[in-house]
Amino acid sequence: MLEQAKILLKSEYEKCLDLVKEKDFYANYADEKWVHSRQVLGAGNFIIKHEPWFYHQSAKVIEAAKTALLLHDIARFEEIKQKFLYGTKIDHGERGYEKLKKMPEYDEWLVAFAIKHHGHVKERFYEDESYKNLKDNDLRDKVEHIFWLVRDADKIANFNIVCNERKKYMQLFLPQSSEIEKKEKQITAAIIDDFYKCKTVDYSLRKTTADYELAFLSWYFDLNYKSSVMFCKKLKLIDKMFEMLAEYSENRELNTKLRIFLEDYLAKRFA
Repeated sequence: MLEQAKILLKSEYEKCLDLVKEKDFYANYADEKWVHSRQVLGAGNFIIKHEPWFYHQSAKVIEAAKTALLLHDIARFEEIKQKFLYGTKIDHGERGYEKLKKMPEYDEWLVAFAIKHHGHVKERFYEDESYKNLKDNDLRDKVEHIFWLVRDADKIANFNIVCNERKKYMQLFLPQSSEIEKKEKQITAAIIDDFYKCKTVDYSLRKTTADYELAFLSWYFDLNYKSSVMFCKKLKLIDKMFEMLAEYSENRELNTKLRIFLEDYLAKRFA
């Protein structure tokens, strides 16, 4: 299953790139998703290796989990083509689910359904009628853990690209200066309030580049596994992200308070 997934991912990437290769933004977008998908698998492999729940799972479940990691953004390439051709959006999680569940080689629940809501707030997953009506409690547990795995690995890979491949992909993660509503180097009060509520901040409230940087950091509140935090610290991603925040937020005292708050939260949440 995983080997077939690698072939499918490469095929979707190459078809997309062939269509958009003359436009730098879209070509970079396709390249980033190709790189990102493999980095998500790498981050997921670390979690699987270090997280106790996965120690007791069968080889079939582990392979399904790795396949879900690799293919979590399989519909991103369709999304890129849609934006390029028509300027419209699709829900890549939902579309990926619809695509994969029709392919008998991919487990509908452990692969397809586990990626359906990976880009949504968690409540969308738990409120999904299909999941709520699933009678097999053991399968429900497996789907939930793979869902958490995909979400965590997705965030870690995004943290890594934002920190370490920033120049190449900055235009995909940060808006152009002309798109920023306010130019000052400070964080909007409403964004700070959301952060202190330990939640992923409301993106619609972002007005400055510093807001975008703190929005990335708020993703840490959505992590599910202790080993995910371990991996972030191993790669020094938290350090690097606060260094980047300091480039756009001139309030050093506030930056320090935000860092202490986040680190205290992670220490307590994953004690």
